[in-house]
Amino acid sequence: MSTKKDRSRGRPPVDTELLRARVGRAEIDAIDAFSADQHDTPSRPEAIRRLLRDALVGLGYLKND
Repeated sequence: MSTKKDRSRGRPPVDTELLRARVGRAEIDAIDAFSADQHDTPSRPEAIRRLLRDALVGLGYLKND
C-alpha cells in the first residue's frame, strides 16, 4: 500500500518560473495593441511570452521549434 497521495488533480508540473517586472505605459500599450492584432487575441501574459520568444529567436538566443 502506498502512503503517497494520488496527484491526478490540478495542473501538471511544468518547467517554468514566475517573472515579475515593471513595464512602462508605452510598452503596455504596445503589448495590448500587438495582442489585439493577433488572430486569437491572446491574453497579456501570452502576448508577452510570444514577443519574448520571437525576440530571443530573432537574436539567436533561442532555437525556433
